[in-house]
Amino acid sequence: MLKERRKKSLNAQPDLAKLISIGDFIDTQISRATTSANLKSIILMILAMGCFTFADLLIKIASEMMPVGQIMILLGIGSSFVFLTLLWMKGEAIRLSPLFNSAVMLRNAGELIAATSMCLALAYVPLSTIGAIIQTVPLMITSVAALFLGERVGMRRALAIGIGFLGALFIVQPGDGNFDAMTGLVFVSAIGMTLRDVGTKLVSDSFSTLLLSFYSCVLFASSGVILLLFTGGASVPNANVTILFLAMVALGSFAVILMTEAVRLGDMSVVSPFRYTRLLFSLAAGVIILDEQVNAMMLFGSALTIGAGLYIWRREIALDT
Repeated sequence: MLKERRKKSLNAQPDLAKLISIGDFIDTQISRATTSANLKSIILMILAMGCFTFADLLIKIASEMMPVGQIMILLGIGSSFVFLTLLWMKGEAIRLSPLFNSAVMLRNAGELIAATSMCLALAYVPLSTIGAIIQTVPLMITSVAALFLGERVGMRRALAIGIGFLGALFIVQPGDGNFDAMTGLVFVSAIGMTLRDVGTKLVSDSFSTLLLSFYSCVLFASSGVILLLFTGGASVPNANVTILFLAMVALGSFAVILMTEAVRLGDMSVVSPFRYTRLLFSLAAGVIILDEQVNAMMLFGSALTIGAGLYIWRREIALDT
């Protein structure tokens, strides 16, 4: 009997080895799958930032042909149609109840401020400058979280925030003779984006993202109507302008879809830093296509702002783990 037990024990050892081998194989496959998903997410995020930038470029070009208010109306209607189609494809009903939720109201107010100010800024401010200033949004979100949401921010992150905003001053160079006060519109837009993102964090998961985006587009178009009533100058778009707007709507829609897919596929800790590639696209589009001038001080300020944002991101990950 004892010999038989020993034989069974010896026979069991290869089975254990096989189990360990299978476990290693599974871990390897999971690791490869995660790496592949993250790589796809990175590519999707970079493509999304490129789409956003070229949509901004088309808005800037369109602002030379017609009033900003009319651009907002056409862009808002086109984007509303896209999200309405997506809602219909998913079988989601259009409900009015989310509009009266306090978090949704904060989100919509922020979206309205951000989009309206951005469209106005694109008409007057260099695209490269806009792309650089917008990188202050993560710093603003961290500040708001500390001041109003009770999140603890230590000295390191507080110092990083200060350095990031110092970088923003290097970007706009308020003491320079070429300083344009219209640059303030970009900061207003950044504040609106901050309110939108904070509101989005507070919104219940039961509210559809597509429905919230649809209402944001409707509000954006409504804001354009109000702006156009004050400025006037509306015109009937010709074939070229119509194609321009269709491309604008397509790029903006693709950007939202690509960014959403990137966030869902990969790890946020891996994907988030690649949002900063929007600055690279903005600089490239501004310098190469629009012949904008970029000086060393602006590049230095951009480096400070992005460096501060990346440090805060890494610090938050370290504190969470």
